[in-house]
Amino acid sequence: GISVVALFDHEEVGSDSTTGAGGPLLEHLLERVAASLGKSRGEYLTMLPKSACLSCDNAHAVHPNYQERHDHKHAPFINQGVALKTNSNQRYATSAASAVSFLSACESAGVSHQTFFSRNNMPCGSTIGPITATRLGIDTVDVGVPQLSMHSAREVCGVGDAVDLPKIARAFLRG
Repeated sequence: GISVVALFDHEEVGSDSTTGAGGPLLEHLLERVAASLGKSRGEYLTMLPKSACLSCDNAHAVHPNYQERHDHKHAPFINQGVALKTNSNQRYATSAASAVSFLSACESAGVSHQTFFSRNNMPCGSTIGPITATRLGIDTVDVGVPQLSMHSAREVCGVGDAVDLPKIARAFLRG
């Protein structure tokens, strides 16, 4: 298979730009890669639903001063594993099938994970996962390293989680 790492601009302001996840860059790039391999447009379109995407962002860890912002049965804590992120309103792109792929990657990599469900009675941010999943029709799993004080001048995460994420990504890409 073909492995691609895609990094986008403007994620914090909505991703709607020519170089953001909402733009055509990834879609066009993937089609050009397929064409360079001698694939027709039809074959390219057939490849997309057989593909998988690991959308990596961060996850809001339980902050000691704002514990009520999380459901403690499904809240991410620092240094307890990379978080599998789900949301009933599809603010994260994780599906049952993509979650299984992530869990298999964690097992293959020999690392722990945790599951994050955002509270359904509070607004939730999003990632580029739903954007690229919608544009391309690729099954996507949203994951992240839990961190405190997201978007502040001093974001804090656990070293163990930061070390484990690349291990998971390698295992995920190997399938």
